[in-house]
Amino acid sequence: MAAMRSRARLFAWVVGLAAPVAIGVWATSGKPPRLPADRDHAVAQAESKCLGCHTRSGAHPRPADHPLRDDCFSCHRDARGELHPRPGAPTSVPGGWRDDPLLAGSAATKGAGR
Repeated sequence: MAAMRSRARLFAWVVGLAAPVAIGVWATSGKPPRLPADRDHAVAQAESKCLGCHTRSGAHPRPADHPLRDDCFSCHRDARGELHPRPGAPTSVPGGWRDDPLLAGSAATKGAGR
């Protein structure tokens, strides 16, 4: 009887600790990552500067399932959690998704001809 109570107590602790972690993962899944709070990720820069590191051959390439857009500040929030979309920002810039074979190839499979 005592063993069942201690197992139930252990189970309650495990659920109590795992639930916030699971909720946090679920709440942030599918959201674009926030921009780091450094000068390399300043929102005042042009999107082409982002592509210096975030092309397929860059230091931090975008994943193959990245949306077919290059207007970075329309989706990626700054370190404070604010968006900075720019009206008329290009959705495709030189060196961007159209020039990336992995991303451009995914356009054909998604039927996104821009």
